[in-house]
Amino acid sequence: MKRIIIFCFALASYSHVYSQQSADKALQYLNENFSQENIYVLTDKDLYLSGETVWFNAMVLRNFSISDISTNFFIELYDRNKKQVLRKRFPVFNGSVQGSFQLAENLNEDIYFVRAYTPMMSNLSEEFQYLKQIPVYNPSSTKKLIKDKTSSWSVTLHPEANTFIQGNPSKIAVRLHSKGIPPSQWEGYVIEKDHPEKKITTFKGLDGNVGVFSFTPEKDKIYEAVVTDNNGLQKSAVLPKASEKGVSLQVISEKDNIKYKIKNSGEAYPYLTVIANIGEQVVYKAKVNQLKDAFQSIPTDQLINSVMQITVFDDNENPLVSRMCFVMPQNLHIAAPEVKPEKLSTEKRALNSFDVKPLKDVPSYSIAVFDPEYKKSLQDENFLSSLWLTSVIKSKIDRPAQYFSDKMNPEALDALLISEQWKMFDWKEIISGKYPEIINNSSKYISYKGKVTINAKPAPQQTLIMFVEGNKSDREILQAETDSNGEFFFDNMIFEKPIKVTYQLNGANASLKSRTNVFVNPLNTFIPLKKDLPEVEGYELVERNTTSETSQPAELTKIIEAKKSKKEYDEKIINIEEVKLKAKRKNLTEDLNKKLSSPLYQSMNEVVFDFVNDNQSAASSPNILQWLQGRVAGLTINNENGNPTPYIRQSKANIYLDEMLVDASSLNGIAVANIAMVKIIKDGGLGMSGGGNGGVLIYTKRGDTQSPIENKLSTMVDLNFFVMEGYNESEKYPDSDYGNSELSKISTDYRPVLFWNPTLEIDESAPAIINFYNNDSAKKYRFMIMGFDAEKYIPVYYDKLMP
Repeated sequence: MKRIIIFCFALASYSHVYSQQSADKALQYLNENFSQENIYVLTDKDLYLSGETVWFNAMVLRNFSISDISTNFFIELYDRNKKQVLRKRFPVFNGSVQGSFQLAENLNEDIYFVRAYTPMMSNLSEEFQYLKQIPVYNPSSTKKLIKDKTSSWSVTLHPEANTFIQGNPSKIAVRLHSKGIPPSQWEGYVIEKDHPEKKITTFKGLDGNVGVFSFTPEKDKIYEAVVTDNNGLQKSAVLPKASEKGVSLQVISEKDNIKYKIKNSGEAYPYLTVIANIGEQVVYKAKVNQLKDAFQSIPTDQLINSVMQITVFDDNENPLVSRMCFVMPQNLHIAAPEVKPEKLSTEKRALNSFDVKPLKDVPSYSIAVFDPEYKKSLQDENFLSSLWLTSVIKSKIDRPAQYFSDKMNPEALDALLISEQWKMFDWKEIISGKYPEIINNSSKYISYKGKVTINAKPAPQQTLIMFVEGNKSDREILQAETDSNGEFFFDNMIFEKPIKVTYQLNGANASLKSRTNVFVNPLNTFIPLKKDLPEVEGYELVERNTTSETSQPAELTKIIEAKKSKKEYDEKIINIEEVKLKAKRKNLTEDLNKKLSSPLYQSMNEVVFDFVNDNQSAASSPNILQWLQGRVAGLTINNENGNPTPYIRQSKANIYLDEMLVDASSLNGIAVANIAMVKIIKDGGLGMSGGGNGGVLIYTKRGDTQSPIENKLSTMVDLNFFVMEGYNESEKYPDSDYGNSELSKISTDYRPVLFWNPTLEIDESAPAIINFYNNDSAKKYRFMIMGFDAEKYIPVYYDKLMP
């Protein structure tokens, strides 16, 4: 994280002492080798019917920013008994994932759990993996879900920095732990247990999670807090007996700095060391020789909004006290694009059109428009609360999104952090050299390790020729060299569906072919869940014929109607498409792409220019790369050493000529008239040669004779094969087009999602245009945009109701 590192270096010039010691090295080693990732998942709905498709958009986070580690994303569905229902794998592009999975029609009505993780996350604590419950309804099930309206709560007390010392003024966080809906209001008072008739101080709940009070404990006295909610329910909690001596830490987080004050009561330390970290990076370090009754400041002008941990160490680097706080809660840095309605109407099935202005250095947005009657969970938890809070705190928090809303209460957020402990790592463990064991390396995209044997013995230093078939007419030959153990490795491949790969050793005769075998294993694969699933919250499963709660939720009624309408809509779409197929010719560009592209050079996100079937007006252009300038968002052509050179999102892109990696100068002698097709793939690796920045693929025109690859393949017959599993396909989100007279005739429309595009490419020179049709009931629209500015390390977030 660039901004954090700059600040860390700057400290050397003005802090008390700055020197590399074991705590620094331990945390640096952790950051470089065992960095903790977190995941935020946005689903298109809060509840589902069996047989429906779940669409999701996920963001992989690290150190309060977008992660650049993992390129593979795993998502799984479990029932309440921890039986796995399904599992899928999708690629990660620039920290973002889009995907979908289908729920079976015969899935029983119940609560299910969505689990998501990356290969790196599977090596570390499962507490940081994504695990959320979703209700799935099925009117055909023998049992049904009903809302569990019961609630209960308990209370705990947490002194600041977990120190409670005689004679020291102490701030105490009061934490409510609720099962079900927390009390709407609560208050309490503090007493000495031997004199319960006298109230020492009083307090009120700041929200459904925390309250706070301050007082000075006295020697040999036991204190108790008594809490009463708005229903008259009363609970109590006892503070520990105050210590006679110790080190205390007081922290105040302000707009421009974080102030801290250390007090040492009776302990003999030559000096103390203060270290502040954000995630796994040190942002402040100071050696304190003499304690003064005054606050020290940590400047925040070079820091990002985040949870910071401040720890005080003794002279042997043993951690004494620590405290979490939020950096600049009064000044949240959020990039919000301007959204301008060009056509805004809440009439039934009316067309709406919005312009979304681009933000510099943000190549794409995730945009969704919801009927606000459905997607209510965004009021409780959203991208900001996941990025800034629940990525660090893993205990249950009621409505974490409230801490980053327009009505946020910084005092409540601070009290919440006092009541929690840092769980991303343990200082004692990492200083002593105790680190996690890496079992699953985060290799690039689809990766395989293979072993070649001849007569069941390893075949070292051999050249393995592999023929990738897939389902295309043109095929690709790859080769790999085995090491001294007969093993080989290849990665950075992106493709969907299984691919068949036949093989032989270079120069092998028929006898050797039959005695050669290849065994391959994927390097990134699914990892079983070890821990138990959490208890189901908020729902009960009862017999359907019971009389309790006979009426189903209004939201569910509309979703059932929406599913019926979708079926009706899909049937009309099929009929329209059948008419189109009879009246129109086949999509020649799609056919050309299928003919020319082999499986490893395809992408879910590609831009295709067809020079065979479409007049591209490119004949006068001296170079095909020059012709591409300005035609694809995110693609720029720079002149380097006299050669036009492509860059995708400011990173140099690879160039492929007929799927062979070439440099820019190789295109100078190729006339545009001889080019059949050009493709731009912006994300991920291509083929076996890597190319993680995407690439520009140029295909030349061919005659009726066989291609050179096909001629080479004529000698490769009767070969053994293996199969490589690709990524799962993500379905395209269905759009409703009421501009079509036939589609406008469907009986009802209660779609909860009016627009969904997880990866909308943004052109910095022009606004993106968002068009969608209203359903039959929405009177407002919840317009939501997510993204990340990787240059400034700030989230992009826009969530507003219109009109």
